[in-house]
Amino acid sequence: MSSANNKFISHSDAIPVINSDVFLRHANQRFALGVFNAVDVLTYKPNSIEEAYLRLRANVYIDQTGMLDQDLRRDDGTEMDEFDKLSTHFVVLENLIEQVSVFACGRLIVKMMHKDIILPIEKYFPEVFFEPAPHNSVEISRFIVRHNDPRCARTAKIRLMTAGLAHAFKKNLEPILCVVEPSFERDLRIMKIPTSRITEPKLVPQYNDHNLGIEIDKQLLRDRLGETETNHMSIPVGSYVFWGNQPTYKLFDT
Repeated sequence: MSSANNKFISHSDAIPVINSDVFLRHANQRFALGVFNAVDVLTYKPNSIEEAYLRLRANVYIDQTGMLDQDLRRDDGTEMDEFDKLSTHFVVLENLIEQVSVFACGRLIVKMMHKDIILPIEKYFPEVFFEPAPHNSVEISRFIVRHNDPRCARTAKIRLMTAGLAHAFKKNLEPILCVVEPSFERDLRIMKIPTSRITEPKLVPQYNDHNLGIEIDKQLLRDRLGETETNHMSIPVGSYVFWGNQPTYKLFDT
């Protein structure tokens, strides 16, 4: 999880915009959140939502924040790693009438039973994992929100977290872990997301920055978000949920 630090790459520059009919039956809705399984992402097609999601990851993590090295960009401008095959993926879209922007995303990496799986947090902070994380642990990863309107960005963050939480409850997954920058930890506290530190900050070479490990209190977060909203965001894989009314003003700077 990261915040922008390259002032020469704007959010608009980082956000992929593609042709899509996702909003065809929801023309008056402004936003959508879709859920994809690992196969959807690993077998993405050119000019698809899945490809745009992977390009957003490259644009933000490689170009805008520098958290990943340039040599991790694939030939088609996407970014993938070995954890994508273990993940459920969440993508937020904005309706631009005949196009959509893919401006927010996240994934839940699931630690599987009977497999030699080490989560990123275990890999980067082995000093706190004297025992392996439980087989049903999940790690929030590649969490990105890029929007010029802070209100829209905040809503996207909450929707992503709620959808991930709903998925964790549905699949009985816990604990919920993540590796974050100290600044993002502060943002989560401001948003009243119940977190606890399980590591202290240190330089993580793979992310070219100082990071720390946290755990999110699944039950307390559900209590704060509300059962109604959590149930509403319990979206089957392969489907979308829509919200918001179309504005009458231009969304992005040119």
